[in-house]
Amino acid sequence: MASKTNRPEAAPEDQSPPLQTIEVLRELHRVKGPIFAGVCAANGWRPGRVMTEAAFLQAVDSFASAPMGGYRGREVQKQC
Repeated sequence: MASKTNRPEAAPEDQSPPLQTIEVLRELHRVKGPIFAGVCAANGWRPGRVMTEAAFLQAVDSFASAPMGGYRGREVQKQC
């Protein structure tokens, strides 16, 4: 007799990474307030956004490793 299951035996399990809010990820990885605010502003994130842990960490790392100086291609003219 066949067993009753909702899922066929050959169907793979859901392997997608879990989604969490950015606030939970901030607490989990102890991201400081100014860094978190900068990442949110740079990426246009609003409170309550859900995403994967890997995407969050990649965004924080790219923000933290970005150059802090301005554009240096042209010298600023001094006004007297």
